[in-house]
Amino acid sequence: MSHWLALAVPLVLAAGLLGLALRTDEQRRRAPRLPADPLRAGPATTVLLPVRDEEHNVLPCLDGLLGQTARPRVRVIDDGSRDGTAALVRQRQRNEPRLALLEAGPLAPGWRGKVHALAAGARGVDTPWLLLTDADTRHAPELLARAHAAAAERRLDAVSIAGFQEARGIGENLLIPAAFAVLDAQLGDWAAAAESGPAVANGQFILLRRQAWEDCGGFAPIRAVAMDDVAIAERLRAHGYRTGFLRAPDLLRVRMYRGLREAARGWRRILGALYGPPPGAAAAALAALLAVPAALAVSLIAGAWVPAALLWASGAAGSALLRAGSGHVPAWGLLFPLDALLLAWILGHSVRDHRRGRLVDWKGREMRLGPAGTGPAADQSDQISEAS
Repeated sequence: MSHWLALAVPLVLAAGLLGLALRTDEQRRRAPRLPADPLRAGPATTVLLPVRDEEHNVLPCLDGLLGQTARPRVRVIDDGSRDGTAALVRQRQRNEPRLALLEAGPLAPGWRGKVHALAAGARGVDTPWLLLTDADTRHAPELLARAHAAAAERRLDAVSIAGFQEARGIGENLLIPAAFAVLDAQLGDWAAAAESGPAVANGQFILLRRQAWEDCGGFAPIRAVAMDDVAIAERLRAHGYRTGFLRAPDLLRVRMYRGLREAARGWRRILGALYGPPPGAAAAALAALLAVPAALAVSLIAGAWVPAALLWASGAAGSALLRAGSGHVPAWGLLFPLDALLLAWILGHSVRDHRRGRLVDWKGREMRLGPAGTGPAADQSDQISEAS
């Protein structure tokens, strides 16, 4: 009996892991995409691009934004950069009338840096639409026009896009696909998230109808929430507006972090904000990440080679499947369970950071958690303050 039990447990775990991977991959495949045809005479749009120490990213990002067929205006809001970011933008500005450089100014008490910069950039904008994006994004020429087509077709007041997340080198390839697989598994049904499901958004690309956002109070009500992109979608939904979340990995590319150290710090901050507040969410994610590696370790220690081989093969196959589904190299899945263990280690530290009331510092700013505010966004996201 004990022999069969020793084999049954790994079989159940292996089947569960592969089932979760297959379900996540299927949901990704079912995710709504942008319309194939762009909106040729779309509404005027102003891009708000907040930057802080982005001299490696800002010019390639501007190339994509200024190269849009929709020809938006672009406002770069410098949030106290200490490198050559502002100088590079000024140089590019000389030959580009659609490009403007603004200063975010001193960080106001109780505001997060990015949201503060977005609020500064939005002042005086008279176009009917805003596009919020980040410097580490690369936009294909028709992305904005096709996002406008999606807004018109689906009657949306906001369109957010999930693009392809680049990973280079062993550290990034271990961590980044695994992190996004966890987020996609948590999201569940992409088709529902497109319009009627949970309020979901990605701060790397949020196209907003300006009047709808101003009717919601603008950026001030979300000035301190940890997950500002989700807070935008929640606030719009709470005021009766329609938001959509779609996939466009062929049109939007992002390299969020460079190298394992930067990626680990970045994801520690993100996961601390995402998994710190809801009770049980972090525990469930950790259990999912550690169940198979733990059973694999027990099997190896006990000399149960067949169950150990079964567990490793299922883990590697699931990791490879999830990587293929997100456009990453499946062969990195052969390093399982290193990817699961690395992500679990970062998640554990992020939860500890949240409980201590301070997320990992980012670009020279402390990320201190404060009391939750009021309103629909703050009800589900802890507030956070930054200090220079």
